[in-house]
Amino acid sequence: MKKLFQKWLLVFVAGAFLLTFGVSWLIHSSLAQKSALELLRIKLDDASRQVEHTQTNLTTVVQMSEASALSKARALAYMIEMDPDVLKRPEELDEIRRRLDVDQLHVSDENGILIASIPRSYEGYDMAGSEQSAEFLSALKDPGFELVQAPAPNGILKILFQYAGVARKDRPGIVQIGYRPERIEEAMKIADVQYIASTFRIGHKGTLRITENTDPGNRREKVFYESVDGLSSLCLSIPCGKYLLTGNLPEEEMYVSRNSVLQILVIANLLLFGVIFILVSILLQKVVISGIYSVNRSLEEITNGNLEEKIAVSITSEFQELSHGINSTVSALKKSIESEARRIDAELEMGRTIQTSVLPVDFPDNAQFRLCAGMYAAREVGGDFYDFFMIGDRRLAVLVADVSGKGITAALYMMNSKALLKELIQAGISPAEALTQANLELCRNNKAHMFMTAFLAVLDLDSGNLSCVNAGHNPPLLKHSGGSWEYLRLKHSVALGVTTRKPYSDVTVELRPGDRLLLYTDGVTEARNAKNELFGEPRLRETLNRMNGTPSELIAELKSTLERFSSGVPQSDDITMLVLDYFNAHHP
Repeated sequence: MKKLFQKWLLVFVAGAFLLTFGVSWLIHSSLAQKSALELLRIKLDDASRQVEHTQTNLTTVVQMSEASALSKARALAYMIEMDPDVLKRPEELDEIRRRLDVDQLHVSDENGILIASIPRSYEGYDMAGSEQSAEFLSALKDPGFELVQAPAPNGILKILFQYAGVARKDRPGIVQIGYRPERIEEAMKIADVQYIASTFRIGHKGTLRITENTDPGNRREKVFYESVDGLSSLCLSIPCGKYLLTGNLPEEEMYVSRNSVLQILVIANLLLFGVIFILVSILLQKVVISGIYSVNRSLEEITNGNLEEKIAVSITSEFQELSHGINSTVSALKKSIESEARRIDAELEMGRTIQTSVLPVDFPDNAQFRLCAGMYAAREVGGDFYDFFMIGDRRLAVLVADVSGKGITAALYMMNSKALLKELIQAGISPAEALTQANLELCRNNKAHMFMTAFLAVLDLDSGNLSCVNAGHNPPLLKHSGGSWEYLRLKHSVALGVTTRKPYSDVTVELRPGDRLLLYTDGVTEARNAKNELFGEPRLRETLNRMNGTPSELIAELKSTLERFSSGVPQSDDITMLVLDYFNAHHP
């Protein structure tokens, strides 16, 4: 016990040492981060003032350039007012252009058509022809009109160009000058925020990014970490008018002082921690790990189904108690499994008894019809059933249904539904009315939320008219005499027990002598093979078209086909089939 205590003491010492080292790391990291943030704030404040200063200078230059442009446009308008004939003297106009120090002169008539231009290639141009020149058309009606457009790229080379214009003084028209605003271009280059960012440095490797501010109303700074040029960096963002200034400082530069102080501690502590780790590993191996492995091996045997496995680990008293507790639990589990298995077997047997006891097994041999049915229950008892009975002397009712759920509950629900439907049909009402009344009864107090799909049909033996209702069930197959099997696609109504809001309606199908009808449940089409493939409706139809024989032979052959298709895969749902042959009254 003494040795155990000493070894655990080493563990606690190592934990205390690591905690101290961690606290020192956090304190130095916090101080380094605060210093870095202060540096970033100072640098960003400096950058903010520089951006604001260059933007102010740019605004001043633009205002001066626009004022000069308007003065030149007014001077040109005054010259034209003094001597309108100057518009007919291109050489003199070009001389005026040089004196005004502009690149282009344009003068229009009262319709906005240029009647004099330098260069002359613009003469005859309609100023309404482009969005840019159309902005000056207001001068035709406003004698006091003056406009200086913002500089914009012009020509193939996209050189920055600016236009200014006023209304003519002598008559309606437009006087316009165009020039390259070199001073504005130079000021814009100097005021370019990206130029400022590219020349700005924070520390040795820190940089500045200037982007558009998508939320001008937000004046709060933002601190975050991200990778910049492949280096994890501390970043600070502050709004500056329409711009967002983001400075970053690499962590390796931010934590230089912290790393140098802690580096020596790391080397010394690694040696001590290694010794402690070895000691703790030996302790864990001898006292805990070997015992846990032994327990886990036994537990693996138990989870694989070997409930006879016993755990006997006695390294410490705790392991002895654990072994005893697990062995007691397994023993109780074994008894519980045996008891539950007996209960389930009894329930399954009772369900099968209920299910099969209510199914008719004596099939009539009538001159006008012949039928046979079969129900093959799965291991988990479901609620499939079939029924047939006469209504008077001249009508035959046939029914195939599938109740949701498994076990005794489904079997009892099936038995109740079968009796209820038979009683309603024998009362002489139509199949639709019978299902409607049965549905009302089944929906009442349906606390188990069960439902039932069903196909109910009543055959008039004299006329061959088959009155059918499909309540959410699989579509039956019909084979006319001399023809092939086809699915009888009737209108689907909602399953019984779901809702009372959906009415049921009859559909009448005319059977001719020699016709054959197959009713079935989804256990047929949903049978699966080893590849998890469904038997399916197309394969069912193809299979039936290859078969002949009496109804009983047909059912037996179809059941054999399903077994071959499943290839040993256990049957997961009940399989129910009913075959009806209709003959004329004189059939022997």
